[in-house]
Amino acid sequence: MTFKFDPQHPFACFVSQSETMKSAVENAQRFAMFDVPLLIQGKTGTGKDLLAKACHFQSLRRDKKFIAVNCAGLPDEDAESEMFGRKVGESETIGFFEYANEGTVLLDGIAELSLNLQAKLLRFLTDGSFRRVGEEKEHYANVRVICTSQVPLNRLVEQGKVRADLFHRLNVLTINVPPLRKRLEDIPSLVQGFLQEISDQLNISLPTFEPDFLTYLAQYDWQGNVRELYNTLYRACSLSEKNHLTIASLDLTMPQSAVISINEFEHQTLEEIIGQYEEKVLRAFYKEFPSTRKLAQRLGISHTAIANKLKQYGIGK
Repeated sequence: MTFKFDPQHPFACFVSQSETMKSAVENAQRFAMFDVPLLIQGKTGTGKDLLAKACHFQSLRRDKKFIAVNCAGLPDEDAESEMFGRKVGESETIGFFEYANEGTVLLDGIAELSLNLQAKLLRFLTDGSFRRVGEEKEHYANVRVICTSQVPLNRLVEQGKVRADLFHRLNVLTINVPPLRKRLEDIPSLVQGFLQEISDQLNISLPTFEPDFLTYLAQYDWQGNVRELYNTLYRACSLSEKNHLTIASLDLTMPQSAVISINEFEHQTLEEIIGQYEEKVLRAFYKEFPSTRKLAQRLGISHTAIANKLKQYGIGK
């Protein structure tokens, strides 16, 4: 993710050594020039919104408006008016699609829209036409739509939270942004870039740190991904003494699950260790999914395989 965003060189802020992130950025650069809907999927804090912004400024619409909309923040009763506008008597208001005509609209958290609004969005994606609330007249806006989701949309379709027809309309150009745990080799360059940016903002010299500082960062479970890493470094720089960063200055608690001691496994083989952990996972999930069919669907394996494992560990009936 990010150092400083430059609209003239929109993808320069993505620095990566990992193949998964390189692939995501390369796909984004290719897809930026296609004038069709784009779907960006990834966990919170992975940089989906920044990637969408980069795609806009790499496209032929770069000189037009870029509007980012947080779908979770749209009030249910006014969401349709916010999107498409409203006409009451002689009073008219336009929605953000019409406002962004010829530009790009980012719908951040597309699954937060109601199913009814998803149907209206699908119609707009099909031919650009829409009706303002309270009006029968057809309007048209030429907008490229980019959608993001923290959860893969196909899962949300299965859960009934996303319309299947909308998913199929969006699932043409898709970018999957990897979480930080799948690009650990990027941590040194991310840290260096973030510290340079932060020191410029705070008007301090570039902070120093020992090698174990980076080792610790690579072992930490970054649930908030790159955004959490940046915020943690910013806090550490703000509170550091003599401009030197230490593990203590990060003020992070290493999750117990991330700390492994070989002594706890005694003379167990790898197969036995994995089996022990697998049993714990299955027992925990079985409490929430007591149906073998639902449990198999949730864990992404066949019904037969899950039934055999439950029998193997004596879980359930």
